[in-house]
Amino acid sequence: MQVSRGHSGGAPLAAFLRARRSRVRPEHHRLAVGAQRQVPGLRRDEVAFLAGISTDYYVRLEQGRERRPSRAVVEGLCKALLLDAVAARHLRELSATGTAAGGEANRMGTDRLEGVRRLLDSMTVPALLVNRWLDIEDSNTLGDLLHEGLQPRDNYARLVFLAPGARAFFTEWPELARCMVAALRAQAGSEAGAARPTQLVRELSAHSDVFRSVWGEHRLYEKAMDHKRFRHPRVGPLALDQHVLELPGSDGHRIWAFHPADDATSNALLDLAPPALPSGRPNPEAMEPTK
Repeated sequence: MQVSRGHSGGAPLAAFLRARRSRVRPEHHRLAVGAQRQVPGLRRDEVAFLAGISTDYYVRLEQGRERRPSRAVVEGLCKALLLDAVAARHLRELSATGTAAGGEANRMGTDRLEGVRRLLDSMTVPALLVNRWLDIEDSNTLGDLLHEGLQPRDNYARLVFLAPGARAFFTEWPELARCMVAALRAQAGSEAGAARPTQLVRELSAHSDVFRSVWGEHRLYEKAMDHKRFRHPRVGPLALDQHVLELPGSDGHRIWAFHPADDATSNALLDLAPPALPSGRPNPEAMEPTK
């Protein structure tokens, strides 16, 4: 898969428009289907008509020759392409008509990062700190133990697609994989062509046919809460409610907290957790094997 290096509003915008146009059928807008079409979805002139712009202008958008459409044009495209709230916000970012996330001024400083780490340590459920590229920047002890045996564990997308035991651990792996790709694209936003996500997408595309295929669909996914089912190698099946806690002003950092969804999972997490000190950190002596 060729990964775009374009800046916000250029090639990423063009690719997004092409992908989303292919998913809208004429009958969705009560348009006549007419003769057999060469490509799925709407034709360019139909999108232009529905968005209230000229066909020539829309062609320039899809070819990347026009990079900064006006707000009115963007809103027209949102309606023509039947974008939901997440996809519409993504289009606004790519078009540079909204406020793009990120920037050095909003990155998490050392003091705040240390505060978040203390918060993770105080939590009694598995918890991870991830950034907008799904890099795992920190986790509490239960968060580590929840994913024990899975490598690489520096990035959650790499863990899902590259860890040898991932498909056995994530019992709903196909659905999770699609959501992971869509979440990565949504969180990357207008910076999807930056160095870090470009490197990550290239690696995952080279090693996973599923990732490469789904990435090309330009699907988007954002969640505040989700239900996960894991099969842990030591304690067996786990049913967990994943809560996503956003950290404003941190360039997209989030805490993922996994709360047990049933009594069996609560008991399994108790079996998983080592004896702890009052601080919530593991007791090193209790974790050492008996001699």
